[in-house]
Amino acid sequence: MKRKILTYISKKIAALYWGYLKKEIDDFVINSQKPHFKNLGKNVLFKAGGTIYHPENLEIGNHVRIGDNCFIMAIGGVQIGDGTVISRNVCIHSGNHSYKSDNLVPYDDTYDKRKTTIGKAVWIGQNVNILPGISIADGAIIGMGTTVSKDVGVGEIVVGKGQRTLAERDIESLKKMISNDAYFSKKHPNL
Repeated sequence: MKRKILTYISKKIAALYWGYLKKEIDDFVINSQKPHFKNLGKNVLFKAGGTIYHPENLEIGNHVRIGDNCFIMAIGGVQIGDGTVISRNVCIHSGNHSYKSDNLVPYDDTYDKRKTTIGKAVWIGQNVNILPGISIADGAIIGMGTTVSKDVGVGEIVVGKGQRTLAERDIESLKKMISNDAYFSKKHPNL
């Protein structure tokens, strides 16, 4: 019985602590311009547990949401446009180790850097991997679990193995909403 009570109390204390800490982190990111980012727009919300390498090469527009446990390797530059929503467990890369070495294997200590660009109003699902040098155009939707290894066009909806294009959004409607800043996260700033 004593063990159950101690477990219960420790879980409550941890939940209170992490709830408070997460709110403090979110408030800091939303309400301040972090000097070590290349550019951080207004109303940007990071969820808990993410990792960002080389934030000095990361540009984030306005009204952007980045989910739990996201990993961003911005060594070659990463740009995320206004109104983009990125789900949890997403990996975005803009560089990779160079394997073209004459003295070290499997790779050397240099990087092949290629800028990764994500447009405005893009929706990226859970567990997506985005490879270096990729461009995802405005309004695209990337289905959960997709590895993005080639560029994605305006309004394209891509999913799964081989990055299949399922459909395309109504481009005229999409352009109109983007020009009016009709972003979900602008309307719902705390979500």
